[in-house]
Amino acid sequence: MTCFVISAISTLKCKAMDKQIQNLIDLASKESKGISILNTADQLESFYNSNVGKYKKWRAIASIEDWLPVNPEFLQEFRKKLSDASVDTKVIFKESGFKYEVASLPHRDVKTVPDTYAFKSSIDILDDKILIMNPHQTVLGLVIESPVLVDVFVDMFDMLWNFLPEKKR
Repeated sequence: MTCFVISAISTLKCKAMDKQIQNLIDLASKESKGISILNTADQLESFYNSNVGKYKKWRAIASIEDWLPVNPEFLQEFRKKLSDASVDTKVIFKESGFKYEVASLPHRDVKTVPDTYAFKSSIDILDDKILIMNPHQTVLGLVIESPVLVDVFVDMFDMLWNFLPEKKR
């Protein structure tokens, strides 16, 4: 019953979140304080690479299938860079995305949700910023630097992480 309720709420929230992401993009194009736009795959890769050594923890809720068309090789290389830098990484994605986990990395933990979840955005949650990436929006990535939002996203991620079962390889 709990999974059904969470699934129903999640589907509604995902649709609402896509609309809110577009609203944030519109806001960022008018006023850029605390919000940065990444328009190209190169800018997105630069964001990821420039942040590898800055953090001890990296949390993400990822839509792997939507990330792969941007640059599948980079995604695999970046996972290894995080692990090599001893960044403790926790990632949540849909069951179908688990097939892209090619290797067991020492600093990477993965949990999954059923494929019935409809999210198409990937959200990276860092200590001081959030990156929302969605190739289906008018911009590729949106970086938000807001302590309040970071705090909310960290708490939501941790709560979801704690409720999900461990993933067996």
